[in-house]
Amino acid sequence: MFEGKIVRFNTSRGFGFINDGQNDIFFFADSVLNREDHYIQPDLTVAFEIAPGYKGPQAVNISIKDEESAE
Repeated sequence: MFEGKIVRFNTSRGFGFINDGQNDIFFFADSVLNREDHYIQPDLTVAFEIAPGYKGPQAVNISIKDEESAE
């Protein structure tokens, strides 16, 4: 598992990027496991795995680590 922060997220298109400290890694909103409990937004700390995607590596099995939940 890797850790990083969401740096960009496009709500209308359902994708964004996570920065792991060195690279921005693409992800789809569907890859966020506990998204029902959180708004997907920049600066959330996440844990994730990397898998090959159509255009390169992408984050999968993403878990939001922050304790803040959507209200």
